[in-house]
Amino acid sequence: MKNFKRYCLLFFIIFLTTFNPKILILNLDFFKVKTINVSGGSNVDLLKIKKELNFLIGNNIFEINHEKINEVISSNNWINYILVNKKYPSTLNITVVEHEPIFFWKKNNKDILITKEFTLIDKFKTIILNNLNQAKGNFQIEDFADLYNSLKKNDFDVTSIISYEFLNSERWELILKNKQKIMLGRYNYDQQIKNLNKILKEIKDEKFSYIDLRIRSKIFVK
Repeated sequence: MKNFKRYCLLFFIIFLTTFNPKILILNLDFFKVKTINVSGGSNVDLLKIKKELNFLIGNNIFEINHEKINEVISSNNWINYILVNKKYPSTLNITVVEHEPIFFWKKNNKDILITKEFTLIDKFKTIILNNLNQAKGNFQIEDFADLYNSLKKNDFDVTSIISYEFLNSERWELILKNKQKIMLGRYNYDQQIKNLNKILKEIKDEKFSYIDLRIRSKIFVK
């Protein structure tokens, strides 16, 4: 009897030290992905994305590989990020969040969209071009981002600009809604915008054709 109790106690100790409830849960068919729903976005092929994510079917819902999901969606320039919601026990609801285009870039006769995050999209429906500001010229996207961010950081009203044009690799021309022109050099955008704001404040009630800040330490107003 004593030996029996000893064996029972030994078995109980081994059970407690080796039993892993997580392994049991992970192997239950009850928690394996059976349904994938994809929604959101108006410029991506949701059915195609759903098909590409079918590799998740049969995977345990607690151990979804987000890196592999990112590999699938990274090939689509429209997708900014996705939201994955797990509906237990076996359903994944995936919401696609697209980039928001804010500029239409005419580069070497090719139409490109520039998004809020300054990523580039070259495949899109032409109707999207409506109401987008235009960018022209053979500029580097990083340079354009620096200029735009400087305008916003220094509280310039970017909604008043209808066109950004990069000329001769040495200056930017900003065309305003009232056809007035702002000319900027390729140096210290922050300082140029600060100077521009001061000039606009000084000539608030005066009409002008252009403000030229291309030359350091000189400002021309006409």
